[in-house]
Amino acid sequence: MEVSTFDDDLLSLSEFAIRLEKYIEVEHHFVQGSLVVALSSKFGSGKTTFLKMWKARLETRENENERPLVIALNAWESDYYGDPLFAIISALASSLQNSDRSAESLISAAKDVGWFATAIAGQIARKFTGIDPIAAGDLAEKKNAKREESTNVPMDAFSIYQGRKDAMTHLQLAIKEFVADSKSRVLFLVDELDRCRPDYAITYLETIKHIFDVQGAVFILAADREQLENSAKTAFGSDLNFEEYYRKFVHREATLPPISDPGYEKLASTYVKYYLERDGLRNCFIKTESRDVQSIIELVGALRLTPRQIQEMFRILGHVFETSEEKKGQLRWCIGMGTIAMAAFRVGKPRIFHLLGSGQCDPQEAVTFLADLLESSHVEWWFILLLTGGGLKVAESESQEQVMSRVGLIAEGAESTRLNNGQWYEGWAHSTVGFVQIHEKIEQISQWN
Repeated sequence: MEVSTFDDDLLSLSEFAIRLEKYIEVEHHFVQGSLVVALSSKFGSGKTTFLKMWKARLETRENENERPLVIALNAWESDYYGDPLFAIISALASSLQNSDRSAESLISAAKDVGWFATAIAGQIARKFTGIDPIAAGDLAEKKNAKREESTNVPMDAFSIYQGRKDAMTHLQLAIKEFVADSKSRVLFLVDELDRCRPDYAITYLETIKHIFDVQGAVFILAADREQLENSAKTAFGSDLNFEEYYRKFVHREATLPPISDPGYEKLASTYVKYYLERDGLRNCFIKTESRDVQSIIELVGALRLTPRQIQEMFRILGHVFETSEEKKGQLRWCIGMGTIAMAAFRVGKPRIFHLLGSGQCDPQEAVTFLADLLESSHVEWWFILLLTGGGLKVAESESQEQVMSRVGLIAEGAESTRLNNGQWYEGWAHSTVGFVQIHEKIEQISQWN
């Protein structure tokens, strides 16, 4: 589902945005050059959604003089271009199309850098292969004619280095003048840096540091810190001191606030309506009432699933629970609860998902897992669900009471008041469906997706 403003916010991130704005407002006065803040939350935590909502609010501030120029950058989308410098300049120029500012000086300076590199490559290729890449296209030749007439790139290494350096200096000066002339700060929102190839991610950081390190510019880098560390160590070796290396680029790290219990409830309630049951599109096999929704909220919150994982869980449930109008809400409750649990485990605890789906989950491991996950009063209920659904590995000669006694849920020789209730067997449709069948169904759905 599309979320583009804080009016649609399911994660209550508006307050975090305000704190971040106040921090930037003050902190940019205390750094030399650009201010770089890393939004170092893990994959799927909502960084992209936050940046989208934040950008919308910044650009609609009532006081026009307080609106920063916001440049949204998706580093991963420009990965295959090979050079982040031109991706950033291009995005900056695009942001200026609807404003009264001209990007001509920036574009001209960037062309100098780009043409210079192309000219050098062309001369080298011509020298060693006899082929002139620049002259190969008439259109390219015409566009670059004036530059070729006025610039003769010598082949010695020093001149090549000096020419490239001068072009870069010219570009950096153009960027500095542009930022200095801006009424308010220039804010670069860099997303998906952690999805890039390691060499490109590092080049992106280096470009920000060496070319865009100008007073008044602010960079927000949305990236999983661990992934960036892996990229840096891939580029420079496993012995790299990442803390010191990262400190060269980033002044401050921030993370999105964890989802609160009310936040999980809001997410689950919204997704139930969006993914499981929608008029004219989808009917749901379970009853989407408070008890079922509460079970979903409990599991999602206990597993601390990220927003992206929660979406994936509900996509799975939407397909599994899809049914006809006549069968709406008629699924046996144990099968429904077991399916909710398995969808949650599929995205949050895949090892448990596969153990239950093969009937090989050790009862003691199941109790330990549930005890770490849930309140103590709920452990026995969920354990019985796993046990009666055939997800646990038990001996044929061992009774269910003996299993529960062995793992410490009831006293030895005692009977479970919860277990001796026909609702479990009726809820499982008298054992015609269990965790093995649910696992098979979810795997089919996942492969289809």
